[in-house]
Amino acid sequence: MTEDKTKRLSVYLPDKVKSDLEHMAAETGLSMTQVIVMATHSLLANYKSQGSAIFSSLLDTKQKESTLLSERIQTINQDNSKLQTYYGLRAAEYERIYHRDEPDYQNELLLIGKAMKDALVDRTVLEIACGTGYWTQIVAVAVKHITGTDIRPEVLQIAEAKQIPQNKASFLIGNAYELDSIPGVFNGALANFWFSHIPKNKLDDFLTGLHKRLGPGANVFMADNVYVSGRGGELVYKEDCEDTFKLRELVDGSRHEIVKNYYSKEELYDIFKPMAKQLKVFAGNSFWYVSYTI
Repeated sequence: MTEDKTKRLSVYLPDKVKSDLEHMAAETGLSMTQVIVMATHSLLANYKSQGSAIFSSLLDTKQKESTLLSERIQTINQDNSKLQTYYGLRAAEYERIYHRDEPDYQNELLLIGKAMKDALVDRTVLEIACGTGYWTQIVAVAVKHITGTDIRPEVLQIAEAKQIPQNKASFLIGNAYELDSIPGVFNGALANFWFSHIPKNKLDDFLTGLHKRLGPGANVFMADNVYVSGRGGELVYKEDCEDTFKLRELVDGSRHEIVKNYYSKEELYDIFKPMAKQLKVFAGNSFWYVSYTI
């Protein structure tokens, strides 16, 4: 028996390519193997006559895609850095936003507080972007324990100075996109006034990471701002960008542009419904909140 020494090539073909080749074979009456062999001969003949120029448009496209991706990643990193710097500088004056002298505004804050406690009662809670601990202090009376995390040490210093019993709350530096690094076992999560600062192309990454960290059956509560014209700084739109931004001025006169996305009640349903049970969505005149079970 003569040994077959023909060199065989194993080539992966994407499903779309295989489908197109099958369609071509069906139309010409040739077998798939014949179609592939003829296509390869044609490619080699073109390459022999024109060289690598036959790939120029394809390579240019790939190069452009790679450059655009690199630029987008750089932009995201710059936006994250700006946001961190802003909240570091804003730490001492952050809670002033909750003292607006408007009855409807204050009533909605009370509504958020009650709904948050109901959603997280007796739970061991992971809080993302806890800031100065404003919401940590409010919910601590209802939960079993809460671990507040934030990327900025300045705000955590303020949170730690609050009169929250140590057996009820602790605070750690933590990245909202790297929740696996935070120790503990949690069956609840809190993320108030963080969701609007997530670039829209990172929403899935954040929610997937959060849900993976908690597991099925955990309760989640989030609240954030409804857009009100003229409140909280100038709203900035950018060409070819799905995110919106706010131009904020601090007491020291410094101005900062931060990601700030606003969502309607319908948009919140669309985002959370595929991954949530017992979903509740509230949208008022100043704030919205969502609560659900993973």
